[in-house]
Amino acid sequence: MKQLLAIGKMDEDAKTCFKYLEQFFGMQMMESPIDSCASVIEVMKPDLLLVSVDELLVSPTMALNNLQDKNPELPVVTFGKVQDFVRFEKLYVGGQLDNINLPFEEESAMYLVCTKLKVSQKKVKQEAAKKKTILVVDDDATTLRSLKTMLEDKYNVNLANSGEKTFEMLSNKIPDLILLDYEMPDMNGKEVLEKIRADEKYRGIPVIFVTSISDKRQITPLIALRPSGYILKPITMDIIKSEVAKVIG
Repeated sequence: MKQLLAIGKMDEDAKTCFKYLEQFFGMQMMESPIDSCASVIEVMKPDLLLVSVDELLVSPTMALNNLQDKNPELPVVTFGKVQDFVRFEKLYVGGQLDNINLPFEEESAMYLVCTKLKVSQKKVKQEAAKKKTILVVDDDATTLRSLKTMLEDKYNVNLANSGEKTFEMLSNKIPDLILLDYEMPDMNGKEVLEKIRADEKYRGIPVIFVTSISDKRQITPLIALRPSGYILKPITMDIIKSEVAKVIG
């Protein structure tokens, strides 16, 4: 899967755009100054860099030229409102740039990204449609990001940080599998699974518990709820991929 990295200032229109692109590509966002992203780019080695026009207007030529000098093979696309991009173009001394205009139009954004990546838009969409969907539920943001990174090459990965958010997302799309944290405030994993099994629409969804609890006295009551598996933290990529493959292939 091709990896995209978006850096700089992002408004809600930008985040909505990246949420859409996330269905088809690995997507990372860094709301940081451009000149502080060099090490991230070096480690992540993205296939395409998305740069905020808003951020570039602070130093139109220097910031972008520095990035391109250090990463000469890395294609760059800007994102931002049309009027801001026009202002930037007038100030920028360099080659021609393409911009994802915000608010974005789905087909235009996909065409531009696929053109820059030199991949078939049709093939990218076909591959995304074949992927099964996993909903990861955990109140810890680090765990959510880690699991997404481990699984997004083969699956569509959606995230929920609470029991309430879980059912909000289930009402929009029923996943092929739920990875469920046991220890959460307000509604813990057991309560979430009880509610899932009590609802005819959701009761057939496979659920794997992901937790640091190894006490059999706490695990035994879960058997009646028919979980499809039980993974202990800390999680390794080999184990999570193996357990997920056992359940949904």
